[in-house]
Amino acid sequence: MHSFVDSPNGIFPSVCSLDCPDQCGLLLHKKNGKIIKVEGDLNHPVTKGFICNKVRNMTERLNDEKRLKYPMKRIGTKGEGEFIRISWKEAIRTITTRWKELLQSDGAESILPYSFYGNMGNLSAEGMDRRFFNRLGASQLDRSICNSAGAVGYKYTMGGSYGTDPEDTIHTKLFIFWGINAVSTNMHQVALAQQARKQNGAKIIVIDVHKNKTARLADWFIPILPGTDSALALGLMHILFAENMVDSSFLEKYTVGHEELSEHVVQYDPVTVSGITGIPVEDIVQLARMYGKTSPAFIRIGNGPQHHDNGGMFVRTISCLPALTGQWLVKGGGAIKGNSAYLAHHTANLQRPDLLKNKKTRMINMNLLGEALMNLDPPVKSLYVYGTNPAVVAPAGNKVRRGLKREDLFTVVHDLFLTETARYADIVLPATSSFENTDFYTSYWHYYVQAARQIRFTNVQEIVEMESILKDYIHEAIEVEKAGLKVDLKKHTEFIVPEELQNKFDEIPNLKTAFEALTPGRQRAYILYFSKPKQSKTRESRVENICRKF
Repeated sequence: MHSFVDSPNGIFPSVCSLDCPDQCGLLLHKKNGKIIKVEGDLNHPVTKGFICNKVRNMTERLNDEKRLKYPMKRIGTKGEGEFIRISWKEAIRTITTRWKELLQSDGAESILPYSFYGNMGNLSAEGMDRRFFNRLGASQLDRSICNSAGAVGYKYTMGGSYGTDPEDTIHTKLFIFWGINAVSTNMHQVALAQQARKQNGAKIIVIDVHKNKTARLADWFIPILPGTDSALALGLMHILFAENMVDSSFLEKYTVGHEELSEHVVQYDPVTVSGITGIPVEDIVQLARMYGKTSPAFIRIGNGPQHHDNGGMFVRTISCLPALTGQWLVKGGGAIKGNSAYLAHHTANLQRPDLLKNKKTRMINMNLLGEALMNLDPPVKSLYVYGTNPAVVAPAGNKVRRGLKREDLFTVVHDLFLTETARYADIVLPATSSFENTDFYTSYWHYYVQAARQIRFTNVQEIVEMESILKDYIHEAIEVEKAGLKVDLKKHTEFIVPEELQNKFDEIPNLKTAFEALTPGRQRAYILYFSKPKQSKTRESRVENICRKF
C-alpha cells in the first residue's frame, strides 16, 4: 500500500475525528509535506463535501507554533505551567519508575487513566489505551460525562443504539427536532430536512428551551420549560390513544406493555401537561394531531433534555412515540438518538478486558473526578490524562483543580497543546493529531465506517526520525570537533547557522522545525558538520540523502 506520508504533494482522503455525529469525509491538501487545506469529500454519500468552519480551518490548529514538540517536566508550582524540556527516554523512565513504585506501595488502583473523545478514532480513543490500563490493573473510568443517561434510556425502549437511517429522511414529511440545535451539532441532518422540505413539502418543528438557530429555520418553534420534556411526550401519548391515532397492529406485533402505557398516560391530559410544560393546551393538541396523522414522521432526539434530572427517562419515553404510530415500518419515519450499534466492532478483541485480572477493580465516574482526587480512599496517587481537559470541562471545576494541585499526585498529560490541565502536570507528553495517525472511525449517526491513514509526520515524529537518521553524523561531528578544533560544546550556547544549512531549511519542508527541536548540543554538532570542509563526495551525498528525507 502506497504511503501517504511519503508523498510530499497531493490530495488525500481522510476523516473528521471530532466528537460529532456527522463524521464528515475530508480531503487534505498537502504541499511540500505540509497540510495546507482541509475540505469536504464530495464523494462521501452523506456529508457530500459540506463541512463546518471549525474543520475547514483545522490547518491553523494542526500547524500552530504552540503545539507541543517534545516531553517536558515541571519545575515550578503545579498550575503555573513552568516546565523544562526533557528527552523521551527520561520522560518514559520517570513515568515507569513512579508507576512501579506505586504498584509496590499502593497497588495498581492508585493509578487512574482519564480520557474522553478529543479524537474519535477507535484505536486512539478506546482501543490500545484500554488494553494497556487493563493489563496494568489501573482503576477503571466510567466515561459518562456526555450522553450516558440518554443512551441507557433509549436502550430500555429500543434494545440498543438503533435508529432510522438518516439517508431515508429525504422521504420524511414531518421532522421534530427535540432538544437539539442541529444546525450547529448535526448540520447534515438539517440539510436532509431541507431537501425533504423542497421535495415533499416537509414541515420542521423544533421543541427547545430557547429559540436557537435550528428553531429559527423551523416552521413551528415550541418553547418548553426546562426538564419537562417527559411530561410533553406523555401528553402526546394521551391524545394519540384518546383519538385512536395509534397503530394497533404494530403495537400488538412488535411491542410489550402498550396496554399498561395507555392506562398510565390517562393522567397526562392536555390541561395538566400545559401546566407542567408551559405549552398552551391548543399547541399540545395540534402537535399530537400533526404527529399522529403525518407519515413519514421522524424525531431527532437531542442530548439537551437528558442532562436534567430523569433525563434518561425522557429519552426512554420519547422513543416510544414512533412505536405508537407504527413509524418504524415507514421509510423516513422513526427516530434517531444514536446509531452506533449498527457499526459496532468487536470491542472485547480490541480492548481486551480479559487482561484485567482483578474483576472487582474499582470504577470511578469521570463526573466525580474532583471528589475522587480529594476524598477517595484509598487515594488516587497518579493521573494519566489524554483526549480531554478536565481542569476546565469536568464538573465541580474548583474541586478538580484543587485535586490537581496535590503534591502527592503524580500527573501525566498527553496532549497536542499545553492545556489548562497540563499546567498541573508533572510530565507533559506531545501527542499526534488524527491526521498523523492511522485509525478507523464509526459514526453514531450515519451508517458508514471510514478509515483514515496517516497523512503526514508530526513534529514529534520528525524529531524522532531526524535524531535517528542523524545519529551517526552527529557522533562523527562531535569526534571531529573534539579531535581537530578542540572546542568545548558545553561552552557554546550561541552559534550561527551556516549558509549551506540555512539553504537546506529553505528547500526542505519541516527540516527547520525538526532541527530546532533537537537539543542544543546536537544542534551545534550538526552545524559543525555543515561548517567544516567535506571529507569526501560520499559524505556529501549521504547528507543530501538525509536532507531529501525531510
